[in-house]
Amino acid sequence: MREEQRTVKEHEKLREELSLAAAGALGRDEEQRVLLHAASCEECAAELEEWRSLAGGLRRLPTPQPRGEVVERSIALAAMRFAEESEYRSNRRVMIFLLAFAWVLTLASWPVFRMLSSGVLTWLDPQFNHTWMSFAALTLFLWATGGVAAVLLARQRQSERSMA
Repeated sequence: MREEQRTVKEHEKLREELSLAAAGALGRDEEQRVLLHAASCEECAAELEEWRSLAGGLRRLPTPQPRGEVVERSIALAAMRFAEESEYRSNRRVMIFLLAFAWVLTLASWPVFRMLSSGVLTWLDPQFNHTWMSFAALTLFLWATGGVAAVLLARQRQSERSMA
């Protein structure tokens, strides 16, 4: 009884693979196993022949081609996405450069600010709190001005892009 159940399950499994065998989608060993079964089972052999006929008919059908409008729209969309990605990378590089430049400028301007505000000798003065606060306020003002300029430039670019 168990042998008969196993054979029925095996038959059903091989029967499910007939369409794949007809389409050439099975591996060599699996296809060989299905073909051996079909050689010994008339029902599966007939079904395999039907699947082969159907697969052959599908292969003879012409491959549908998209309309020219669809191709042009897809190319334009791909070009637009490529341009956006390129612009994003460019903006990121510019922002990194500007950030590094701002830090270098800030660090380089400290000695100049100290020299102009109270002379070189005050570097040795332990009470430089007032000078430091003035420098911090100036730096904060310059950074805020740069941030506002960056936001305004980004908005202008965005509006230009939306008009195009």
